[in-house]
Amino acid sequence: MENLINIGTIVGTHHLRGSVKINSIFENIEVIENERVLLEKNEKKKLLVVKKVKRLNEKKAILDFEGIENIDEAKELNGFKVKIRRDLLPERNENEFYIKDLFGIEVFSENEKIGEVVDVMETAAHNILIIEDIETKKEIMVPLIDEFVTKIDFPNNRIEVSLIDGMRE
Repeated sequence: MENLINIGTIVGTHHLRGSVKINSIFENIEVIENERVLLEKNEKKKLLVVKKVKRLNEKKAILDFEGIENIDEAKELNGFKVKIRRDLLPERNENEFYIKDLFGIEVFSENEKIGEVVDVMETAAHNILIIEDIETKKEIMVPLIDEFVTKIDFPNNRIEVSLIDGMRE
């Protein structure tokens, strides 16, 4: 599964023909057209082919899947994370990474797994990692700065963070 990267979450339906809305900051979302994607929510997994992609704005897109033909079938996909193969990402320099590369990476604090990155909030000052706590399923917000994110290890799908009091409550 380390070969997959989370590019967003299905947040609702669009029209009556089975289209879904996805929250995603994945810039080149059009590359997933005609590709298989893994939808994952809790222990449920579905493998679907994307028929059509339409970007709404920099944070939302509309997807049509093969086999999802009406609004009732589309509603069942709410809350699923959309994961794609890492090889669909554009090429980049060795020292360069994109924010979307952080999705799905496991996060550790003092060698204890605390969760995984589910989103990145962009602010004027710096980006903030949104981490889903593995115990409480609540969001932990960690600024993406050296003081809190001590190491990003892409080959091992791991981020080391240093939390302060109150961050995990």
